[in-house]
Amino acid sequence: MSRAESASVKRREPRSAPSTRGPAGGLPHLLPVPARGVEARAPERRGLRRHLEGWEPGLVAVFIAGSAAILAVPRAVEPAEVPLPLADARALTRVRDADVARAREAEQLGLDAEVRALGSAIRAFGIVDADADHTEAELLAARKRVLEAAGPALAQGDEAVLRLRAYQMSSFVREVRRFEATGEASDELRELGGDFPGLLRRNAWLSAGGAGPRGGGGEARRVAMDGAALGALFKKRWDAIVGLRRAPFGVALDEERALYKFLLSHPLSGRSAQELAAPPAAETAARLEPQAGEPGPRSPAAALRAAEAQRAEEHYRLKKIDELAALDPAYPRHLARGIALYRLGKFVQSADAFRSHLDHHPDGAHTLRAQNYLRAALERASEERF
Repeated sequence: MSRAESASVKRREPRSAPSTRGPAGGLPHLLPVPARGVEARAPERRGLRRHLEGWEPGLVAVFIAGSAAILAVPRAVEPAEVPLPLADARALTRVRDADVARAREAEQLGLDAEVRALGSAIRAFGIVDADADHTEAELLAARKRVLEAAGPALAQGDEAVLRLRAYQMSSFVREVRRFEATGEASDELRELGGDFPGLLRRNAWLSAGGAGPRGGGGEARRVAMDGAALGALFKKRWDAIVGLRRAPFGVALDEERALYKFLLSHPLSGRSAQELAAPPAAETAARLEPQAGEPGPRSPAAALRAAEAQRAEEHYRLKKIDELAALDPAYPRHLARGIALYRLGKFVQSADAFRSHLDHHPDGAHTLRAQNYLRAALERASEERF
């Protein structure tokens, strides 16, 4: 029994004269009857408890409100990677299935002579484009022959030309996979992709993938882009060569998202990637032991080149961000521009971009992130000013 409960029981007992003996001749009562002053303190404790009753929920509410306020206050955070577009996997599957069906029809049913002539002209253009020594006049002449063949082919119907494109895309992807396995570019890959292997090497879109087959003279490589991005890149190049910029040609929005996701993650740099043609061991040796008279990788000249390459990549990203936003209004253009501008050291412009994002999206998935980036940009701009 608690002290408060004991005091309450004693107050209900009838008051009697003090006695030194307990009932029935028991031992003397060891606890005297509480005095008036002691009885008065019990109600005081109950009153204090009454005032504190329910304090736990109130304190929790105050704590939660305080925590929310702390979380809502932005803190300076260095901008991370630019947001990447999200492609609908189901939409990409539908596009892929349609292309596979068209390629199968072209193979099983054949193509009209006029459509086959267009295909041959496209392959001839690819051979010229793949030749590192081609002249501009040679390339223009090859393109002219493609445009001349396009009219009669389109007269057979858009679907017939779409089947040709799907068939050639299927062949191109097959040859890219063969190139990955062997490290050697086939004639058909050059016909359908032009200098695609050179594009991969120049922009470091290849990585070592193991040794190629014995006696093959090449080395296995892995192309960085996935199938959706690869197909979208082929279609856009094919349409540009033929001069088709109308429906049903072009690529679907989710194909664009897949391609731009790759381009934002692997921007064109313009850097030479000659090391990719060498075995991995030779690549490592070339990096660690530069030739005599050449600046090492950690020299000021190398650092300057690296900084220039980084600036070129960010300028390329800015261009692709604007292109993507024109195609996909849901893409957070201002947020992405703010990140790229921050990396370029343009902190005032970066802050303006983050403000624009918050003006257009005061609430959303990227709001707190933009607030944190904005604060970082403002702090860096302030540091430069002083």
